[in-house]
Amino acid sequence: MRYAIPTFFLLCQLAHAQEPVPIAFERWDAAFLGDARAGYVHTAVTKQPGDMFLGTVELRLQVKRINETVQLGMDNGTFETADGVVTDIFMKQFLGKTQSLDIQGKVDGNKLLLTLNKTKRLDPAPWTDRVVGIAKQQQLFRDHKVKPGDQFHYLSFEPSINLVVTTRVHVGDYELVDLPMGQGKAKLLRADVKADRIQTFQPPAMTVWLNDDLEAVRSETEVPGLGKMTLVKTTKAHALAPVIAVAKSVEAQRIVPLKQRLPRPHDMASAIYRIRVKGDADPASGFSTDGRQRPGNVQGDTFDLAVQRGIVAQAEKIGPEYLQSSHFINSADAKVRELARRAVGIEADPWKKALKIERYVADAMRPNAHELLATADHVARTLEGDCTEYAMLTAAMCRAEGVPSRTAIGLVYGDVRGQPAFIFHMWAEVWVRGQWVGLDATLGRGGIGAAHLKVADQSWHNESSMTPLLSTLNLLGRVSIDVLRTE
Repeated sequence: MRYAIPTFFLLCQLAHAQEPVPIAFERWDAAFLGDARAGYVHTAVTKQPGDMFLGTVELRLQVKRINETVQLGMDNGTFETADGVVTDIFMKQFLGKTQSLDIQGKVDGNKLLLTLNKTKRLDPAPWTDRVVGIAKQQQLFRDHKVKPGDQFHYLSFEPSINLVVTTRVHVGDYELVDLPMGQGKAKLLRADVKADRIQTFQPPAMTVWLNDDLEAVRSETEVPGLGKMTLVKTTKAHALAPVIAVAKSVEAQRIVPLKQRLPRPHDMASAIYRIRVKGDADPASGFSTDGRQRPGNVQGDTFDLAVQRGIVAQAEKIGPEYLQSSHFINSADAKVRELARRAVGIEADPWKKALKIERYVADAMRPNAHELLATADHVARTLEGDCTEYAMLTAAMCRAEGVPSRTAIGLVYGDVRGQPAFIFHMWAEVWVRGQWVGLDATLGRGGIGAAHLKVADQSWHNESSMTPLLSTLNLLGRVSIDVLRTE
């Protein structure tokens, strides 16, 4: 039912095993993005000592990002008793070419004790013994002996955001379904699977088709940033066969085309945009309201957003989290501090420090698409990445020099293959002279104007997952923008 993976912990365990681990269940799925095969999902349940079971899911995709081929992957799994009680979880999420996020968790009553990269203790996550692990999930349709019209729900742990989620299943009727790879059509039982909203994010629904043995043979879901992903049960050989052509660009949903080009967009003092968030009854709530931008004129799933150059927000005092080192904005790292000192020199004024750091990052970084969300210390050593890496390094260098900082995420105007568009984007904000002000090292212009549309900001304090990005995932593929007025 879920798609996760064997992690480093599992691989080490298997490498040191004296005998082959008994496999209780295994399946391979070919993964398609659109009509092109992009990779695979491997699900396995293995018997462990002490009457325990280990359920794992491995996801690997090969996609095109801008002009580069990128490997996407995630591994996660659960240790479970024979009765299906989860005792441990683990997750490995690939953040880029050479960096990953590894989290392990141990159940302790009503909480999950989490450890990052085997060393750092994280805040415990809420837990319940009703969570269904990966091993038991493989039998859910059969255990419920589902038939048309049935409904049930279950709880599972989503490691990418360290939260327990409720998933609801509605069984439909039999349908004649096309199967890829020349398998023709088959009459299959349809089930619609949808998780409850997580904070402001609604996870995408999944449709699963079951054969007469109530085994999932095909599924479809909309993956934010990738579009429609289809999984089809297949053989190991076919699943692992080389991907001949890159499936598609992951940039498609990050781009919002415009009907008109904006002359000198980053010099604009103000602008008014009409924004539609398809199907959203409260579209304005998806964008930030602050000193720079204000929504209004809400009509259905459409609203107007007035944006101007200037101060993001006034704040006489701020919390310590904007100066503290964190997992992603790890300003205490020696290399980050070295670059910050090199950028700032003898400058003492906080605003001038921030400007020098923005300029330094803009000049030193080399843009590429291999990194997905690298930590600042990693970026300080590679000096490569896209807007997320520029923003993380800028924020970390500012904190290293005593300038409070955070990241902002939203959209920015740009030309994509010669056509005007808004692009999902990340930049930095710094607190100087009692006010938050935006900086964008990908542009290096000493500030931001009315061509930056903000969705949310984040200190990344105590964050070791992708949770801060949920606010934008809700918008991917659903936003359209018209320009009403510019100055």
